[in-house]
Amino acid sequence: MTTEETLEEALEPRRKREVAPGPRSGADDTTDGEARRPVDPVGRPKAPNQVSDLDVMKDPLRELVQLAWPIAAAMLGETAIGLVDTKLVGGLGASALGGVGIATTIMFLFYSLVFGLMRGVKVRTAHAIGEGRGDDGFAYAKAGMLIGGVLGVVVLFACRNVEPALAFLGAEASIVPFARDFAAAITLGAPATCALAALIQHRQAIGDSRTPMVVGITGNIFNATFAYGLIYGRFGLPALGVRGGGYATATTEMLELAVMVALLVRDERRMRAKATGPSMTLRKAITDVAELGIPTGLQFGAEMLAFSTFTALLSGIGKEEIASHQIALNVIRVSFLPGIAVSEAASVLVGRALGQKRLGEADSVAKRALLIAVGFMAVCGVAFAFFGGFIAEFFSSDPTVASITRRLLFVAAFFQVLDAVNIVLRGSLRGAKDVRAVAIIGIAVVWTCVPTSAYLFGKLAGLGALGGWLGFIAETTFSAAFFWRRWSRGSWRANYVTR
Repeated sequence: MTTEETLEEALEPRRKREVAPGPRSGADDTTDGEARRPVDPVGRPKAPNQVSDLDVMKDPLRELVQLAWPIAAAMLGETAIGLVDTKLVGGLGASALGGVGIATTIMFLFYSLVFGLMRGVKVRTAHAIGEGRGDDGFAYAKAGMLIGGVLGVVVLFACRNVEPALAFLGAEASIVPFARDFAAAITLGAPATCALAALIQHRQAIGDSRTPMVVGITGNIFNATFAYGLIYGRFGLPALGVRGGGYATATTEMLELAVMVALLVRDERRMRAKATGPSMTLRKAITDVAELGIPTGLQFGAEMLAFSTFTALLSGIGKEEIASHQIALNVIRVSFLPGIAVSEAASVLVGRALGQKRLGEADSVAKRALLIAVGFMAVCGVAFAFFGGFIAEFFSSDPTVASITRRLLFVAAFFQVLDAVNIVLRGSLRGAKDVRAVAIIGIAVVWTCVPTSAYLFGKLAGLGALGGWLGFIAETTFSAAFFWRRWSRGSWRANYVTR
């Protein structure tokens, strides 16, 4: 199915299937009956003897895969281009590479809050489609754009000069100028980056995850080429060093936003030409998005801070420990990024099902999402356990680093299945609007287990990175158990029981 076809399914009238008239057809199809008709995904009344393809999820497993794989491809594309960017900046020296790394970490502490908040756009839109008011999804998209744009401006001004913050953190003097210049350049695109996040979430919610994938991958290729030219002065461009890399990324984000806005405007015009009934106000949409998005944003920010603290603790133990940690973390991204993609797809489909008060269908989506994620991540775990040594030696010729990395990948093999359950159920619970419980559990568990293990077992007990990674086993175990109980017995389920 093409991207256009996927989009048309979500925004245009569904192809109707004739069904046999029931015993109440005929005389009962009166004006009063018209008032009670269900509506299609964009708010148009359905004919009394017709149903929408969205009314019944035909194959949850297939729909999960169709929605998840473009999200996974986009995420893996981001990872690949990140490695390319690292290679480009690495040519400027270790100080430049370190400066870009620490600036990126600071920047993503801000961005994680925004990206979490934008999940409110996805969940609200998915529920709106399930409830037959798909046109409200456009209001949620615009609300997310406005919120993201404002927060992006805050990030832009906050990062005009990060030198005082770096001094407070005790950053090495040689990397400070590079970090300052890169942060100032790349955050020129912060408003675009944050607004773009809202449109990506909206697009996924309407069932079109391929368009963001195509736009993102195309943008990444452009960014790599443009960054190479601006960093080293190629293609007739000035040689700007790390600032050039930042300018290239900021420009790319603006171009991607322009494309996604154009698509949103086009689709909204199509819908407005045929839809009936009043539209949701922007103020109401902003309130709705913030209500669901703020807890998730706080959770994302707190978790990002916890992992940054974890990394900072390991960096004080030894360079071999932190190098091994970074290698192992990049390797297991191959496993957990597809798991996250399945979770995001489950969030959409759970939201649609619960919008129609189909609790059993939501359970079916969650079970199949678990099946996909657990199966894939379990295979990855086996690979980490049996081929961890080979993988470690591929990334580092240093025998000490390779040995530590091998042990970390062996630990990772143990928590892959637990992490799959954790990832999928937190996404499913967000789809059920149970965002506060997810945030409280997630923040409490990650701070209890991850930085604590790095300090107690990694630093004090002398186990290094291995001691810190034992915290991942605890974190995924507790999270999986709590989220499983919350999904199967949580009070949120009462909101979707048909009375």
